Amino acid sequence: MPVITLPDGSQRQFEHAVSVMDVARDIGAGLAKACIAGRVNGELVDACELIETDANLAIITSKNEEGLEIIRHSCAHLLGHAIKQLWPDTKMAIGPVIDNGFYYDVDLERSLTQEDIELLEKRMLELAKKDYDVIKKRVDWQEARDIFAARGEEYKIQILDENISRDDRPGLYHHEEYVDMCRGPHVPNMRFCHHFKLQKVAGAYWRGNSDNKMLQRIYGTAWADKKQLNAYLQRLEEAAKRDHRKIGKQLDLYHMQEEAPGMAFWHNDGWTISVN
Repeated sequence: MPVITLPDGSQRQFEHAVSVMDVARDIGAGLAKACIAGRVNGELVDACELIETDANLAIITSKNEEGLEIIRHSCAHLLGHAIKQLWPDTKMAIGPVIDNGFYYDVDLERSLTQEDIELLEKRMLELAKKDYDVIKKRVDWQEARDIFAARGEEYKIQILDENISRDDRPGLYHHEEYVDMCRGPHVPNMRFCHHFKLQKVAGAYWRGNSDNKMLQRIYGTAWADKKQLNAYLQRLEEAAKRDHRKIGKQLDLYHMQEEAPGMAFWHNDGWTISVN
């Protein structure tokens, strides 16, 4: 009969083990709808995590910074789901959260173009708008390895072999037919992942080692709502307008030469500005 203590000090007693989502539902339908994850005795866990003994619980929503990070992490999985539908031979490496967004390193024979990125973003949005449930399953190490071996995911196999104990039970997150591996937590449903934007593609060596294969790193940003996303994109646009590299070229202030890296060669107007 676990007793759950909430952040305000109130307590709720249950007859049996309950999930974080069960507690949210017991508090109210609105909180259940907003619930992304939970913090149980200080540990961040999925909404499906069972609580079997007395515990302190905080419900995590998109209003929490932690909730926003979870949304971003789940958008990385959404990217994986979409790219495997568009280019099934893609091999997935890692897809972590970064400041204001996420990225995913992928091994793909074709070099992704801007048109490809737009197509990928469109497919991501189509999938997200299905509002499907994200199903988490913990499996034995060998079962996880067998699953990724059957899918030809050599980077996931390497992660299992080198970074995860054979005694561990990795968490697998199922996005319909797509499966990814992660410590989590992740959103319980893709309705939380509607507000994102893919930004650019860059090269990245696997595990940051130049002896390894060069992968393609797809960057994106994700936010809790459309207003936050638009505000962030607007800030980026304003910053780009103030970029001295663009301004210098547009106003014919200076130029750079490969023979003298880091040195600006001033033109008439640029020199006037620099000395004043």
